[in-house]
Amino acid sequence: MGLLKYLVSLLLLTGCFSLFAQHQEGMVEYAITVKPGDTTQYQKQRAALMFDSKMALHFNDTMSRMDFKMGKGMLTSIIVNLNRKKGLSLTSSSKGKFAYFLTEDYFEPKKEGEVKVELIDEKATILGYSCKKALMYVDGIMTTYWYTNDFTLEIKNQEIVNKHIPGFPLKYSTVKDGLFMEFEVSNILFSLKNPELVFSMAVPEGFKMLKK
Repeated sequence: MGLLKYLVSLLLLTGCFSLFAQHQEGMVEYAITVKPGDTTQYQKQRAALMFDSKMALHFNDTMSRMDFKMGKGMLTSIIVNLNRKKGLSLTSSSKGKFAYFLTEDYFEPKKEGEVKVELIDEKATILGYSCKKALMYVDGIMTTYWYTNDFTLEIKNQEIVNKHIPGFPLKYSTVKDGLFMEFEVSNILFSLKNPELVFSMAVPEGFKMLKK
């Protein structure tokens, strides 16, 4: 579970985001690239375990679902009902399939560190959308963003981007604990098929229920 905790800590580092939006429902998928920050065998092995990782966020006005695919060995889904402040975590790996309901502290506001943002006069095109560059420093750790204003999404209480960035991030990267991690959008949908199934908090068959 170490790599999962590491990835979640990176997402928490980037803060909380919410925009008044044109789109209140959809899906955003990111391809995750992980590279070792040095040439040690330990960091090479850590990066190799994260090869072909992905992250997908499904959302509407009351529900969200974050799916993490960690390399080829682990899949974790976090499904949240924002109105009821209830959630379910599902993890499938070589060690088995486990589920647990989120505790109340998951919904508590996260403490934000010292934040500094630099808007850079550079442009890029990602997935056909025009993007601008920003650098964000949180307690001295830098994250590079490429954000777009071509559309806006209303994503409530999801810790994948930062409210200080003036647009939706299509690409962002940082270095933490010796690993370079880059998230780049690979697919965007502005509607969902079968949201009842996507956001279901019924524990699937074969998962062992844990207590947290």
